[in-house]
Amino acid sequence: MPYSLAGKTVWVAGETGMVGSATVRRLDSEDCEILSATRKDFDLRDQAAVNTWMAKNKPEVVVVAAATVGGILANSIRPAEFLYDNLLIESNIIQAAHEAGTEKLLFLGSACIYPREAEQPMAEDALLTGPLEPTNEWYAVAKIAGIKLCEAYRKQYGADFISAQPNNLYGPGDNFDLHSSHVIPALMVKAHQAKKSGADSMEIWGTGSPMREFLHVDDLADALIHLLKTYSGLSHVNIGTGEEISIKDLAHTIARSVGFEGELEFDTSKPDGSPRKLLDASMMLELGWTSSITLEDGLKSSYQWYLENVA
Repeated sequence: MPYSLAGKTVWVAGETGMVGSATVRRLDSEDCEILSATRKDFDLRDQAAVNTWMAKNKPEVVVVAAATVGGILANSIRPAEFLYDNLLIESNIIQAAHEAGTEKLLFLGSACIYPREAEQPMAEDALLTGPLEPTNEWYAVAKIAGIKLCEAYRKQYGADFISAQPNNLYGPGDNFDLHSSHVIPALMVKAHQAKKSGADSMEIWGTGSPMREFLHVDDLADALIHLLKTYSGLSHVNIGTGEEISIKDLAHTIARSVGFEGELEFDTSKPDGSPRKLLDASMMLELGWTSSITLEDGLKSSYQWYLENVA
């Protein structure tokens, strides 16, 4: 039977992040009570603090959107943080939710959980069938552990804990720090700075050949609410658009959106990451959900948010 959010108390762990804030915005249209707890209240890596808060507030629905995240550079220089922090965050929340009697929990994974050479598009059953992409394996290992933890609690305790795997995300609330950002905000900042300084060119990591699928965070938030209402199963569920673009074409598209007319220079000494990452979103389609925000429209609105809130 469909699960109703009406009258439920809902906690989005990581509510101030890009995914968390988008999920909270989407929940505003649901007839539910949204609980708030940010890093100012307690550290999600602190098991005792998480247990205390959960025991007191007893949220009926939990969305685990909290994580230590970053792009290729951040993953390469902070592997211990990416593994340790994320293992603690997810295990603390999932265990505390079980003890507090949470009715429904949704854990957010990432498309990087799949093998580097996975058959494309990547279906849910591709998990653990081959070696991971070395540039983000620390984050991937932690996310795989979270997925399996939800499966274990479902098998052992009958907990209605599910997992969702979105592809590369972007949108309002993104991280625009060049030292830790993902590809879209990084390219957006570089294009903006090049335009502002009157530069003739901007540098881009890698060859530009990798293919990527991008999902607007507001589309993801809508998909998460749909999953909470309609899905209760052991397998994690992919969330994507079904469309992909090369990094080179993405860079040109972002340059046009920003208004930078100079040359794009590709630094081939830098890593590309996985050659291709496209999700098979058939399960999500069967559940009755598809994305609605085009990449072009999403990039324009994201750049406008950057200008108003960061630049």
